[in-house]
Amino acid sequence: MRRRKDMFEDLDQDIREHIERETQDNIDRGMPPDEARFAALRKFGNVTRVQEETREVWNLAWLEQLLQDARYALRILRKSPGFTIVAVLTLALGIGANTAVFSVVYAALLRPLPYKDPSRLIVLNETTPRVGKVSVSYPNFLDWRAQSHSFSQFAIIQSVGFNLAGITQPEKINGDAVSPNFLSMMGIRPFLGRDFDASEEKAGTPSVVLLSYSLWQSHFGGDPDAIGKTITLDGRGFTIVGVLPPNYRSLDQTDVMLPIGVWATANADEVAERGDRGDTTVVGRLAPGVPFAQARVEMEGIAARLAEEYPAANDQFSVALQPIRDAFVGDTKPAIVVLFGAVIFVLLIACANVANLFLVRGAGRTKEVALRIAFGASRGRIVGQMLTESFVLSLLGGALGLALAVGGIRGIAQLIPPGMLSGDTVNLNGAVLLFAGGVVILAAFIFGLAPALHWAKPDVQSELKEGGRSASAGAAQNRLRGVLAIAETSLALILMIGAGLMMKSLYRLLQVDPGFRPDRVLTMGMDLRTQQYSKDPAILNFWQQVLDRVRVLPGVESAAVGTVVPLTDDHSRTDITIEGMALPKPGNYPHPDYHIVSPDYATTLGIPLLRGRTFTDADNENAPLVGMINANVARHFFPNEDPVGKRFTFGHPSEKNPPKWCTIVGVVADTKLYGLANPARLEVYVPFRQSPTSTMSLLVKSGVDPAALTSAIRGAVKSIDKDQPIFAISTMKELLSNSVATRRMTLVLLGLFGGLALVLGAIGIYGVISYSVAQRTREIGVRMALGAPRLGVFQLVIGQGMRLAGSGIVIGIAAAFGLARLMSSLLYAVSAADFETFAGVAILLTLVAFAACYIPARRAMRVDPMVALRYE
Repeated sequence: MRRRKDMFEDLDQDIREHIERETQDNIDRGMPPDEARFAALRKFGNVTRVQEETREVWNLAWLEQLLQDARYALRILRKSPGFTIVAVLTLALGIGANTAVFSVVYAALLRPLPYKDPSRLIVLNETTPRVGKVSVSYPNFLDWRAQSHSFSQFAIIQSVGFNLAGITQPEKINGDAVSPNFLSMMGIRPFLGRDFDASEEKAGTPSVVLLSYSLWQSHFGGDPDAIGKTITLDGRGFTIVGVLPPNYRSLDQTDVMLPIGVWATANADEVAERGDRGDTTVVGRLAPGVPFAQARVEMEGIAARLAEEYPAANDQFSVALQPIRDAFVGDTKPAIVVLFGAVIFVLLIACANVANLFLVRGAGRTKEVALRIAFGASRGRIVGQMLTESFVLSLLGGALGLALAVGGIRGIAQLIPPGMLSGDTVNLNGAVLLFAGGVVILAAFIFGLAPALHWAKPDVQSELKEGGRSASAGAAQNRLRGVLAIAETSLALILMIGAGLMMKSLYRLLQVDPGFRPDRVLTMGMDLRTQQYSKDPAILNFWQQVLDRVRVLPGVESAAVGTVVPLTDDHSRTDITIEGMALPKPGNYPHPDYHIVSPDYATTLGIPLLRGRTFTDADNENAPLVGMINANVARHFFPNEDPVGKRFTFGHPSEKNPPKWCTIVGVVADTKLYGLANPARLEVYVPFRQSPTSTMSLLVKSGVDPAALTSAIRGAVKSIDKDQPIFAISTMKELLSNSVATRRMTLVLLGLFGGLALVLGAIGIYGVISYSVAQRTREIGVRMALGAPRLGVFQLVIGQGMRLAGSGIVIGIAAAFGLARLMSSLLYAVSAADFETFAGVAILLTLVAFAACYIPARRAMRVDPMVALRYE
């Protein structure tokens, strides 16, 4: 740009000088000055037009020069097919890997959310020291909305589920009950129909619903006349008033959306009870000019005041705020950032390799460069030509890299944990292609600039005096190539240490006892939501029939129902009071997960019984209340005594709420409800006949492949209630695998990138040493002619390579100590500075470097001194 500006300024100066000379000539002929200048301008013509025409010619010349350089670059690359193939493949691996991983980065972290000004949208939850993040009670939400000045709007989201009947196969669908202002606050307009009205926030509002775009397409064929029709949910009719847009995204799957008033009509107790926290989240929009930190301080103050005002329900409860983007990404952000950093390292290693290839190739072109400079070519022109070759090579690598990225994206999509992208997809879109183009340009500069600058400064006289002898790259080139090899080794070691830490972490995680045996266990959920199951006897009868019919199916060893399936994040928690213990303050009561289960639940899941007994069919609605606890409860509250025979009750007993004591009949082992890496929680179990519930999961232990039983179980359920849907069908093995999916994805990709980096690093060291041996053939011959032993030559070459590798390993270890801490949150029972991993990777890289040096060293040992002395 500076050069073009100087050229245009020189053109303007030339035109002015020409007109001034012509004017002076006219004055010398006797013309008056004004007439002389007018005549000179008339003779020259339109100055602006001349400037534009000249500049246009220059622009075309620049383009023609670029095309000429590109054609020359292609001819040069065709003359060196081996160099071209290796360089293109190396670049393709680096560019393809970056493009594939960036597609995940874009989908998870960068893709614009389909909301108005999403950076001002904040997700709020309540928190408690005992549990962490929990749902928001409806009365607290109303107080937040009334007292906050940092938010211009609030909206509550209550997760709901429905059974969709009246179709070929009943379905369980998910949805949200929201404040009427929710869509308008988010900047979303229905694709069809209307938004909710403010009056639909109150209980008693008519049952209306918005359909998701996908549900509208699948069940109504995209018919616009669906607006105003009725859809049957849980046996009740809901009037369809609109359709959500196709790009709508929510924190959970949303098939239908209804106003909060419809939900409040059926859940009056939950609406009124401050201590009842269902499955709710709040979204708020920050007021203009209010920063996130200020809003957080205000909301924490409001939560503290509510805790003082309502200690029974809010003691020790606070509030947690996070930008809506973070709510979508969740805990996977560190893994994505680590993988993106790793793949950038792979690109840098690839560029260093290609730069080394350019330096070797350039050694044979020093005479060509010297001749061009001798004939008047500027060094800038030489650098431009060589950078053009780099860009052509990078474009070829980028084209092949895009093809590899397509396959890479498909492979990564198979590794991505379910729900990681909250409904978004990973694909090769415009933003990813733009990134790939940027990587191509950046790569061309990275691997092309240093060699171009190096070879554009030859000693012209000495090169031309060589008279046909090969030019020596000299010490400067050797230093540059050595630095590149050290950089490759360092980056490869960092990647391999990351992969090693993840491998050790995943190994230790998989050694954790989950507290159950996942082999050959099938799970599926059912939710009894229609009016026929409004009474406890009907609920108990359904579950008992399911158990009776499933247990007699061929291949079934045992069957049970329960409100919890480990590793699904489904849970119910409540306070309990233990008989004989001093009553704690509100907020300090034991707060276990409680499970409603049938007999054979522990047997089916393989949960060990530690003491006492499990439930039997005798623990029914007419028998005394009984319960089981896990080992964690026993350790905390019965440390030096046998808990069997002790009693507890749910809630806080009082005169108005007399206790209903449950006698502990057994102690079972702890289970990893929330993932293998999370600690076991307090758990209590009660028999399903003493606490009937409409939502449970069926667990089946099979002697054959459990998935093969799905069809038979569906038939058994259909024979009881043809409109009852079954959902969340999975084996316990699949749930266990999904629970470590993020770590497994990180390990697989880091391992792949680390292996690729190791190979490229070895190639880099091999290339440096191999070229050095070829360059020093004459020196080696002289040494051997003077009596140097072949073993000494071998050690000389090996020593040179190992010094490069050793320098890279030392630098890499120092850098890895700092960078490995970035992935601490991904590790389990492994330190980010684990000595065994660092030492093992360093030893492995040393061995690989030795192998890379061995072949050139053996070649040096076989040098014939007589031939070497004649070597050029």
